[in-house]
Amino acid sequence: MEERKCVGWQEQETSRLFSAVQAARGSGAPLRQVFEDLSVDLGRKPNSIRNYYYACLRNQEQNTPRVQAFIPFTEAETHDLLRQVLTGCGQGMSVRACVMRMADGDHSRMLRYQNKYRAILKHHPEMIAQVRQELLAEGVAAPAQGKNPPDEAENRAASQMMAEPCVLKMLEGMKELLQRASAVEEKEQLQRSLDRMRVEQDLRRIAWEKDYDAAVQLIREMRACLESVRNSLDGEKRCDVEDCLAKAAAFLQ
Repeated sequence: MEERKCVGWQEQETSRLFSAVQAARGSGAPLRQVFEDLSVDLGRKPNSIRNYYYACLRNQEQNTPRVQAFIPFTEAETHDLLRQVLTGCGQGMSVRACVMRMADGDHSRMLRYQNKYRAILKHHPEMIAQVRQELLAEGVAAPAQGKNPPDEAENRAASQMMAEPCVLKMLEGMKELLQRASAVEEKEQLQRSLDRMRVEQDLRRIAWEKDYDAAVQLIREMRACLESVRNSLDGEKRCDVEDCLAKAAAFLQ
């Protein structure tokens, strides 16, 4: 917070200002409202608070380290990089160990060398093959193209880390979480299937009820029709029709 301090402002005031700004960003409130609200509590004008806030931001930008500009590799530097990496790999070193040795322990330089070598390996493997043939002609051992020896130290460290009880416990915890997530997903899927079956059953029941009501209405109409023609039918035919209607009604029940 030291970089935000200006003349006349206390550390508590600065902290309160930036906390209020952060809260406003989370809620979507305008900064102007923050400055106006704080003006009463801090006894300062809103414009003064605003100017101080932006002055602190400019101070932060000036104190922030700038990213180093990209420096392209020269042809000679690229050739030397390939020679040293291939020579080191021929001696059993990993690419990472080779570029770290070239960078004298400087992490940023090591990344620069490593990224360049990987880019050449991916896009221009013929350059690596050419330097390899050059080294072999000089009697210098060089690995086959695309084959880099593993970094035994890194592998050993990884194995030791995986054997740590805390790592094993963490992996077991992750496994249990995955199993729980899978169980929850299966439960939700089963619930969706049950809900879908209930909906389908309700639709069928509604359709059956409509068919039932239509059949009952049809029987009623047929009985009314029978009553209207009862006198014109002989006894046997009238009994047959009444018997059929009785069977239909019994089926619906």
